[in-house]
Amino acid sequence: MSGQVQAGLKARTCYGHLGGKLGQLLFERMIELEWFTLEEGKATVYQITEKGYQEFKKLGVPIE
Repeated sequence: MSGQVQAGLKARTCYGHLGGKLGQLLFERMIELEWFTLEEGKATVYQITEKGYQEFKKLGVPIE
């Protein structure tokens, strides 16, 4: 996106979850940053890493 807002970038919420293209892009980036990893033996189940816990803590996001 190179510093510009991408046209048509949409987000939506559902039961307190962020979805849409924005949610997808954020989650993909958090995977790249190793905040989440795939759960062993599962193709679509992710778990937060220790690094993820620490980074969310820095952002003031409570993870329970």
